[in-house]
Amino acid sequence: MTGFFQNYFLNGAQFYGLFDQAATNTVDMATLLVKVVNTEDAEEREAIFKQIDKLENVGDDITHKIYLILDKVVFTPLNRKDIHTLASVLDDVADYIHEASERMHLYHIEDFVTPIKEIAAIILNASIEIEKSIKLLRASSEKELVLASCRQIRDYEHQSDQIYYNSLANLFANEKDAINLIKYREILHSLETTTNKCKKATEVLQAILLSH
Repeated sequence: MTGFFQNYFLNGAQFYGLFDQAATNTVDMATLLVKVVNTEDAEEREAIFKQIDKLENVGDDITHKIYLILDKVVFTPLNRKDIHTLASVLDDVADYIHEASERMHLYHIEDFVTPIKEIAAIILNASIEIEKSIKLLRASSEKELVLASCRQIRDYEHQSDQIYYNSLANLFANEKDAINLIKYREILHSLETTTNKCKKATEVLQAILLSH
């Protein structure tokens, strides 16, 4: 019986530690995204794009480690499906931050319009709330704080929706260059999808709280 509890708590520390790393890595990526859309110097932006790319690889490695441990261990602190789903959704947030960054880079965007800056800031705020929730997840007494963060993330996603659709309407009404219209539309879509993935994280967190 002693061995059972030792393995359980050891595996719990492993999983929670990796989730903490994944959430923090996402915050770091979102911080760089905000920085890049507010930076005027092209060389500085180039360096930031490379940093985001590296952190996306770090996130992939963390997700891979979670899946490997999940395949090997017997005792898990959460339902195995919940662990897999949470790892996947955190990875999705990182992937779409990276996608938005890649599109900005490949399209050689130099004029970052206000909606892009606003949604990037929302992504950072939502990522910070996700990180907070993940760090509280292991403490059952903090359930209400996790739920409060989930509500805040949903509010952020709603704000992003409004900015996104208004900005699209403005683009189609005023942008005369078809190529620029496509570039901005795709970047905005990647940013908006990122906030949707943040909202998906709240659904996963709430499901975990309900099942535990």
